[in-house]
Amino acid sequence: MNVKRPPKIAIVSGQWGQNIGNAFFNLGGFYLMEQVFGSESVGFFQDQPNYRTLHNKFKGNPENYIDFIRHLDIEYLVLQGPVLNSWMRISWEKTFKELRASGVKVILNSCAFFKFTSSEMSAVKDFLEEYPPHLILTRDSRSYEVLKGWIPDVPKYDGIDAGFFLNKAVKPFSKKSDYQYMVSNFDRYPEPNISLRSVQKAGVHLSEVIFKEQKICLETPKFQNFTAHKSKIWSYFGDLFDRRKLPEEFLDLKIIRPEPRYFPHMTHKIYRQPNSLSSDEPWTYISLYSNSNLTLSDRVHACVATLVFGNPAMLFTPSPRSALFGRVGLEDISKKIVELDMEFLADEQERQIAWLKENV
Repeated sequence: MNVKRPPKIAIVSGQWGQNIGNAFFNLGGFYLMEQVFGSESVGFFQDQPNYRTLHNKFKGNPENYIDFIRHLDIEYLVLQGPVLNSWMRISWEKTFKELRASGVKVILNSCAFFKFTSSEMSAVKDFLEEYPPHLILTRDSRSYEVLKGWIPDVPKYDGIDAGFFLNKAVKPFSKKSDYQYMVSNFDRYPEPNISLRSVQKAGVHLSEVIFKEQKICLETPKFQNFTAHKSKIWSYFGDLFDRRKLPEEFLDLKIIRPEPRYFPHMTHKIYRQPNSLSSDEPWTYISLYSNSNLTLSDRVHACVATLVFGNPAMLFTPSPRSALFGRVGLEDISKKIVELDMEFLADEQERQIAWLKENV
């Protein structure tokens, strides 16, 4: 008697060392797929190596790289995150072509555009029309509005970011009740000076926000603000000249400073200020964000990992990838401290699981 095996689903993951936020939506997406296909069906497999720090992505994968994912005995390949980018073809064309020939279906889950430029959209449209996926679930409505008229035979869903399933996917440690802290997590953009009144001393005024019924002023050094907006490489150059000694606490909260980029390991940047930490695995960060009294960050998924556990956060970046917060009603996250409606989130989680079950 032949017993039909459960389907095998490979979720593309990795690059955690260069951006720990990738792990948050990788883990959330893993949970989502488990709810649809079963716990015995889902596994991780590495991302393409051309998508790495300090490498021109358009040069493609290394010549001697073996694209082993093409040889896996799987039914589905799942890509997540801002994979709708200008280098999508150079990263995935050979893989998609061989997977299609062997009957493997591609799911774009929690996907989004990288920059939302017209050239990027045109490149992605050409590629997806040539290699249409089985299903598309977006992580922000801006991406969905662009995609909904493309390849009409492919079902599409205006979904939430897979990182918003993190509270279902991971059960982090709790902290001791007498230890209260906030997280200040800044990578490209400089950590702002934080005070109860504006100093306006060689600083760029960012904003005034309300926390614990008090007005907080946030200001950034002019030179570091300038270099950060110039480019990512320039931001690291500007950071070398940041001579501030930042506080260890504020409003009776310890200030913990995690580094989202373990590799390249810029020790001078990571551990210069008090209460710093860095790790090449995500569970340390998840325990940190899930217990935070407040998170201030220029990293989108640092805020996601804080909000999804019911904690307040504020984002400091002009990145178009922050569009995912609008999908959960937090469009103003760059203007003020916000919190997620947890009942709304639970409903959206169930809707997304139900849609995927119906359409897979």
